[in-house]
Amino acid sequence: MELRQLRYFVRVVEAGSIGRAAMSLGMVTSALSQQISRLEGELSTRLLQRSASGVVPTDAGLAFFRQAQLALRHADDAVQAAQQARLAGHVSVGLPSTTAAILGAPYAQAMNARYPDIRLHLVEALSGHLSDMLNGRLLDLAVVFHAESARRWSIMPLLDEPLFLCARPDMPGLPPGERAAL
Repeated sequence: MELRQLRYFVRVVEAGSIGRAAMSLGMVTSALSQQISRLEGELSTRLLQRSASGVVPTDAGLAFFRQAQLALRHADDAVQAAQQARLAGHVSVGLPSTTAAILGAPYAQAMNARYPDIRLHLVEALSGHLSDMLNGRLLDLAVVFHAESARRWSIMPLLDEPLFLCARPDMPGLPPGERAAL
């Protein structure tokens, strides 16, 4: 017996129909029906009474449903306990000044709410300095405006933002055309 079979069975009983349960699970009805039949075969008992209008748990199915819900709740609790236990320690995050002014406090609050066992150290500095701190392993993570590819960094672009040069059309030294190189 597998946890996924328990999840399938619980979903079928809650939905009252193998078809509706299959749709909510993103499965084909025949595959879900086969999983339930395997479970019934393994338990050597009928768990569901099937009809044209849906399914109803048998007495054995109802007893199994209650225990399956409990087992799934315990399994989810075990996963959460493992995740919370490993998510502890210190994390240093660097933010550029403009980003820190907007995201610093909400980020710290969200981290504290989601990962209460992690001590967060926010560092505010210019992007170039943050990059140097990453290279020197003084930071675990940083948001920078431009990052050169480095082998020991994992880089994920967050956004791409256009920059505009705004000036009077008759300004001396203004580059000709629609685009200007920096």
